Amino acid sequence: MLMALTAVGIIAGSAKAQETLKFEASILTQNTGVSQDTAYTFTLRNTGQANLASANITIPIGYHDIRNLAITQQPASQNWNLTLQDNYILLQSPSQGLATGENLAFTFQAINPPVAGNYRWSIGANNNTGTDALNTPEVTITVSNSIIINSIVPAIIIFVIAAGIAFLNTGINRVLINYFVGWEQYRIMQKEMAEYRAETMAAARANDKKQMEKLKKKQSQMNNMQAKMLKPQMVQFGISFLYLFVWFFVLTPTFGGTSMVYIPGLGPGPVLYWYPICSFFLGLLAQRIIGVMPIEQR
Repeated sequence: MLMALTAVGIIAGSAKAQETLKFEASILTQNTGVSQDTAYTFTLRNTGQANLASANITIPIGYHDIRNLAITQQPASQNWNLTLQDNYILLQSPSQGLATGENLAFTFQAINPPVAGNYRWSIGANNNTGTDALNTPEVTITVSNSIIINSIVPAIIIFVIAAGIAFLNTGINRVLINYFVGWEQYRIMQKEMAEYRAETMAAARANDKKQMEKLKKKQSQMNNMQAKMLKPQMVQFGISFLYLFVWFFVLTPTFGGTSMVYIPGLGPGPVLYWYPICSFFLGLLAQRIIGVMPIEQR
């Protein structure tokens, strides 16, 4: 895969002493996808008059399993030291360091963050070669690296799983309705319940006391209908835990916090958000297609 230049940082500071230490940095990666294991190349170029003799690079939170660090370009006769310490990559020159116009490049392997976004790498440099210089950079700049969702396969997998569970759950609900109530009788009762609620609301808005008294006489009948219609849903209540079981014990451990879709208003969304969104809307779709709608929505 061709290396893609993802960001270039320009100097954002000045040397404390002679104000001549300046440098540029760039970061290139083979893969910008979330949670992808990929190779990175970092390049530092001295653009000032003072030598660049040491640098520390802060690894942004989210990157992990940093390994295989290796110097790939350095001036002749120089032998830079490259080490990894906690969340820092440290560079030290045992000699004079980079002179004006000279480059230093190194590579490493890393697993990208699971959350899509723009990640800023901070690079601090010093013209001293001592260990203390790593903790007191004279100039600090940043470069950005964008991590994106470059595959819709995980989101499609979640969508298909949610669709399967939604239609299975709704299909079981219809079977239970046939068993406990009878489909035709269920539809008749749905219609009567909807008409009763509409009449009750109309009478209340019109403050029609006579109509309200008339409707109260049918309250007991409506309560019996509702209890009969709710029985299949009560039996199915335990089955509905399949949604939560799959969500918490299968999908979340499998996909973790990896971003799989961009949700308007929320940004990059992991399975924690994507699965319930799919389940909700696909559940409504399944109910409408199969013809089973909750009593409250009729």
